[in-house]
Amino acid sequence: MISVSLITALAIDTLSILFLGDIMQHKEQIKSAHIEGRDTLVSESYEYSDYFKHVGKYIDAADFAVANMEFALANGPFTGYPSFSAPTTLAEETKESGVDLFLCANNHICDKGKRGLKASFENYDKVGIPITGVYRDSTEKYHNYPYITDIKGVRVAFINFTYGTNGIRVPSPYLVNKLDKEDVAAAFSRARERGAQIIIALPHWGDEYVLKPNKEQKEWEKYLYELGADAVIGSHPHVIQPLEIKEKDSLSKQVTLFSLGNFISNMSKTNTPMGLMLSLRIIAPENGIPYIDSCTPIPIWCSRMGRFEKGYTVLPVEEYLDKKELFLNQSDYQKMVETYNRLKYLFQNGE
Repeated sequence: MISVSLITALAIDTLSILFLGDIMQHKEQIKSAHIEGRDTLVSESYEYSDYFKHVGKYIDAADFAVANMEFALANGPFTGYPSFSAPTTLAEETKESGVDLFLCANNHICDKGKRGLKASFENYDKVGIPITGVYRDSTEKYHNYPYITDIKGVRVAFINFTYGTNGIRVPSPYLVNKLDKEDVAAAFSRARERGAQIIIALPHWGDEYVLKPNKEQKEWEKYLYELGADAVIGSHPHVIQPLEIKEKDSLSKQVTLFSLGNFISNMSKTNTPMGLMLSLRIIAPENGIPYIDSCTPIPIWCSRMGRFEKGYTVLPVEEYLDKKELFLNQSDYQKMVETYNRLKYLFQNGE
């Protein structure tokens, strides 16, 4: 006969966290999202639901979803590269799709200076979604870094930081988390003090358009695991970098994805239209310590204006490998297939 205590010990729950890569907003995307006849300076004149309609089921299936927002919400006029400012409706539609947390420690958060930071905080407050990686002042940073939330009863900490802000000085009193060992170590200490059971590091790092992590990324990965990270999930290169899964102990895994790549952008450079969504599965024993059990990489394709359909959208690649006839532009289908076959070695470790 199995004892009641053993049954209790074996009782578990599972939860999933989904990560989306770089949500960009280039000039061509802004033009495509504009509703004809509306004032171009007003956020409500732009519509973005098409971005998410083909991948919405993956976001819906997750218990928590996270996305990197690579722009300022600085109000109109709205601008693309090299100084990004997106309509607030992009943040609203991203939230409506099911995303729960926005990452803002990246190299474009200060693109519009102090005015842009002030407006971004105001607009994110209006959207009603938590952001992390950037703060109004040191007091707010102390209380809110790292971002910790309960997901199905598990305390999860998200530690988001960036290599820099494109040489733009962060205007006082605002603060952006940087790739600084002392600052990051303090965030890990606070995470443990505040009861975090799972800690996920989210660095904005690496070399753009390069498929391999550089020496600094590898050194930082080692350091983050020494600090107690359970997973390291990166952004910035705009292409996929390797997914690596290591045994932490007999049950748990350490998951590193050096770069998710883009979620949505207007980039056409080789490999940039393909990115990943990554789902982490966490096991939560009733009388034990939660741990990462596995992960699932979901390759996605950013189909630009007029290629799959009229506007920009994101496709789950493996669902469309045999649906060439649905593409308005057959060459976009062929490019998707070729890119998938060329890059799948980077993430097949997670399958």
